[in-house]
Amino acid sequence: IAKKVTLPKRCDSIGDARKKASYEVEASFYEAHAERLVAAGCAVPRPLLVERRGDGVTIVMTKLVGSSGSMDGAQTRRVLSWLAKLHGLYYGAAKADAAVREGLAAQGEYWYLDTRPDEHAAMPKRGWEGRLRLAARAIDERLKADKHQTIVHGDAKSANIIFAADGEPLFYDFQYVGKACCAKDLAYCLCCCCDDADDEAALVAHYRAELAAALGADAAPSREALDDALLLAYADLGRWMSGWGWWGHDLESKIRVVLDRLDGGAALASEADYATAMEKAFPIRAG
Repeated sequence: IAKKVTLPKRCDSIGDARKKASYEVEASFYEAHAERLVAAGCAVPRPLLVERRGDGVTIVMTKLVGSSGSMDGAQTRRVLSWLAKLHGLYYGAAKADAAVREGLAAQGEYWYLDTRPDEHAAMPKRGWEGRLRLAARAIDERLKADKHQTIVHGDAKSANIIFAADGEPLFYDFQYVGKACCAKDLAYCLCCCCDDADDEAALVAHYRAELAAALGADAAPSREALDDALLLAYADLGRWMSGWGWWGHDLESKIRVVLDRLDGGAALASEADYATAMEKAFPIRAG
């Protein structure tokens, strides 16, 4: 497969700049990281050529052979195992920062608040979504400060995953791979990739067990810390969807849990008040 991208000489919007940077990140991924993932048991295309041209990039990679379709519980578990291997490989701020220095994104995922001011401004100002609008920056900062930083895939949805004949998940599209709390990949996958979200507790337990296998039980996040981070990641994802458009499984009940812990059910006066409430409601846990 050959992917040739011509980059714009001038970016007229934050979105254009984000997309331009994403292709440069993807080139860096294939230059320095794809083979590491393969060695760690994460199936991805192998790089054959990465060429940075004056006007863009060309990436030539091996073709993944598999099929797509609905993702049942067994397939979701295999996808979560893949994510746990990725997260385990780069787990901890020091390893994630080193990967950023090698060209991966300083902020992984494509919906992070710093490049989504338009969607934030488009959010409703009343109701629970209005409360989420006020809490958005506090949620974003708390996730950035979370102890469980790693390198995330950044777009772990079914459109970017196929399955080999033996059921092994094969991931592609690494434009938004970069540093973030591990729960961001987990929240996005469970909301927008998994067809059956009813067994969430068991799926999260499976992910944590796989991450503990990669890191050692003492190094993996506690279930309490992971659950807190996951709730915040759902709220962060919902903040973007609120201004862009909702899809995947309904997040309202999960987001309300976060908001109720922050404000007791009634909007606080300001973003600063939510930042103060965050320190008490979601303290950063070491474990």
